[in-house]
Amino acid sequence: MIFLLLCLCAGAFFIGLIQKYIFGIKDPDIKELWLELDKEEWYQELLQNPNMEKNIVYHKEHGLLNDPYYVRKIINKEEHRKGFIHYVSEKG
Repeated sequence: MIFLLLCLCAGAFFIGLIQKYIFGIKDPDIKELWLELDKEEWYQELLQNPNMEKNIVYHKEHGLLNDPYYVRKIINKEEHRKGFIHYVSEKG
């Protein structure tokens, strides 16, 4: 059982190396995604509300907007964006 677990971990390690060094797949840069998010019209509308702006700044530092994969989802997919807007407005 432990041997199987070690084999799975080693396989995941080698797949990660192949993706990173051979295929050149990089993790997204959060600062670039934040710049892209700042250009979105719906995001600018959220920032105009002072209460929501506080929540958004908090989420950039400690919450949902600190995850590059989640930021990419809310930029590209409307259903994720609506969920984020609902979550932030509910917390505000």
